[in-house]
Amino acid sequence: MTMDRSIPLLLVGALLAGCDLLVDGSGTPQQAPTAPVATPPPVKELSELDKAIQAQDAYAYNPVGKRDPFRSFLASGEGAGDDVPTTPLQRYEVDQYQLVGIIWGIERPRALVQDPEGVGHVMEVGTYIGKNWGKVTRINANEVVVTEEYQNIRGDLIVNDIRLALPVTEG
Repeated sequence: MTMDRSIPLLLVGALLAGCDLLVDGSGTPQQAPTAPVATPPPVKELSELDKAIQAQDAYAYNPVGKRDPFRSFLASGEGAGDDVPTTPLQRYEVDQYQLVGIIWGIERPRALVQDPEGVGHVMEVGTYIGKNWGKVTRINANEVVVTEEYQNIRGDLIVNDIRLALPVTEG
């Protein structure tokens, strides 16, 4: 008979297990123990480093209105950019032009050069010539000096003077 009585007690115990109140052996209800509630850690202020990291994470680069960082800041003739106009004198290298004549003894001396196609061009001091943005720096009685500036691999500025001389005629 104890077997028959134990089944209803098990059922009652199972039903009471889902309740907050427990019944001990004396029949008085007791409050079920509750699990301890985890308290969140206290909120601490962000350090300056944490603030800087959050500000950096929020930054987004906007290239509008800025120059292309992968383009050389030195103009290099072809491909220097659409905003830099090139002259007809910048189609060939400086040494491909032939000095034909010089007008000397005036306020602004001028020189006439001929390109490889046989087309003549007039130059004066400050005119750009050649693919490497050479600039006419002097016009003398028998020669024109063109100065090209560029940087070598180490970043040193190299100045190269190219002299175009009038051809010497015999007689």
